[in-house]
Amino acid sequence: MRVRVPPALLLLLLLVAAGGCREHLFGVRSDVVVANMSSCKLTVYVDGWEAFTVGQDSNRTVDNVGSGRHVLEANDELGRLVERRYIELRSGEDYYWRIDACPPR
Repeated sequence: MRVRVPPALLLLLLLVAAGGCREHLFGVRSDVVVANMSSCKLTVYVDGWEAFTVGQDSNRTVDNVGSGRHVLEANDELGRLVERRYIELRSGEDYYWRIDACPPR
């Protein structure tokens, strides 16, 4: 016996299935890539939340930050602000932040 699926139901199922994957299919993720070219270890904050620590001459990525306005901050090991950026991301846009220097000791 053959089961016949109405075209409208098939279309609905395809739309639901694609909805869960659309972020990967259409690249709507927004990431922040931090390249620490300085000589000190930095702690990076996104919107006031600690994201990670990145060592000297290395890079790290904050995945799926989301679109909209964000505040990025990098602090040295003593908690001093090294650099602050105010950014606005569109859906699917990545931001690359290169930090070159540490504050004088």
